[in-house]
Amino acid sequence: MDWSYPLLAACERHPRRTAIRHRGSALTFGELEERITRTASALHAVGAGGRAVGWLLPTAPAAIEISMGLARAGALAVPLNPRLNAAEIAFICSDSKVEVLIVGPEFAALAEAVVALTDSPPRVFTAQELDAHADPASSPDGWLIDDDAPATVTYTSGTTGLPKGVVRTHRANAWNVMNSALGSPRTSTDVELFTLPAYGIGLLHFAIPVLLGGAMLVLDDEFDAARTWRLLAEERATRAFLAPTMMSSMLEVPGHEDLDLSALEVIYTAYEFSARLRERALGRFGDIFVSMYGLTEAQLTCAAVGDLTRKPGSVGTAMGAARMRVVAEDGTPLPAGEVGEIALHGPSVMSGYHRRPEDTAAALRDGWLHTGDLGFIDADGDLHYAGRSKEMIKTGGFSVDPREVEQVLLGIPGIEQAAVLGIADEHWGEMVIAIVAPTGAVDAAAITSACRERLAGFKVPKRIHELDVLPVNATGKVERGRLRERYAG
Repeated sequence: MDWSYPLLAACERHPRRTAIRHRGSALTFGELEERITRTASALHAVGAGGRAVGWLLPTAPAAIEISMGLARAGALAVPLNPRLNAAEIAFICSDSKVEVLIVGPEFAALAEAVVALTDSPPRVFTAQELDAHADPASSPDGWLIDDDAPATVTYTSGTTGLPKGVVRTHRANAWNVMNSALGSPRTSTDVELFTLPAYGIGLLHFAIPVLLGGAMLVLDDEFDAARTWRLLAEERATRAFLAPTMMSSMLEVPGHEDLDLSALEVIYTAYEFSARLRERALGRFGDIFVSMYGLTEAQLTCAAVGDLTRKPGSVGTAMGAARMRVVAEDGTPLPAGEVGEIALHGPSVMSGYHRRPEDTAAALRDGWLHTGDLGFIDADGDLHYAGRSKEMIKTGGFSVDPREVEQVLLGIPGIEQAAVLGIADEHWGEMVIAIVAPTGAVDAAAITSACRERLAGFKVPKRIHELDVLPVNATGKVERGRLRERYAG
């Protein structure tokens, strides 16, 4: 069966209950299932079955309908980040061999630019154009999809300066949904606000598990601090995911203190809080936070409500049918309290990285996913995140590979050396900064402009510092530790 099966079961159980609310409109579970079936038949009609299909859509019902329709049709879904520029998206389309591209009308110009940069241009359909191919007589019910076939390739920042495609099977995605539902059950009385990007892993971790529980999902196209306050209050939301960056922005909105959030019971969150932001958030929302840890490659861990104050830093235990360990360099499990690499195991783990056998072999060892992140397990069996062994930067909920940004900087005439770091920042979690050693006169504005031409906005350094020469070790490698100490403030 394909990975839309959990949602199919929910739709059949609750056909008349409201499943999704979005910008004043509503869909019942029955209507959602009808749309998914129609989308699957249209995809089948245009020959998308068994082929790689990219999609560029906002966080709206269409994103769920398309992603579930792709699963039903047996296509390989490649969700695309519209915040990337055309060249970055074109690379992903070429790397995954996308043959069909489905776009929302707001991304039509971006799609046109992507097609122009792609060697084998995909066929492009808007969601409306695709729907015209639907055949009511053609139903995916009974179509046989191999559980172990690749279902999605989701691209995440890599360590080589290029994004890596995380391959997940139908079985892994279905287990991901089930594990999230088991680890944090929703009921028919829940209303959950979802403002995360639809192209990200949040669809698996949150959106579909919400619907599986028979709860109502409130979608918003993108996060907006003032609108999020309003939706939480007006929809009487009981749950929401709010990253620290989101909360930081929300707490600056005038008048938020006057809004009634008495229905809110759980706020899921991830990444590190500054002490000041934690106190402000607790003061406004109460002690209702649930800290989580996870990644595109594997399932989440989840703490309990109250752990943010009871045991700060805890991200809880693995959800559902999943396991976690902290291991030494040789893979040996470490005792409680010792810091090592976080490793995850279970049926929701990825199959590997698309066309990257060496990276796959390094990450998947003896069935365990070695995350490259550091942590320790306390005496109660709860995981504590302790940093990254990799140099990846987490800024505003997005991952940035410093090497990718450095390659762009080094391509600017007049820059001899470049190092990119993530520096702790109350709003962004980490701020991307660049330290460059120019050979001539290069001003910061010109550097920023050059970066914006080649990189997504969240990857562009927010501060640029100049040195005559960057510190290097005996082998010529830039000493990031010294730079981090110098610019941490």
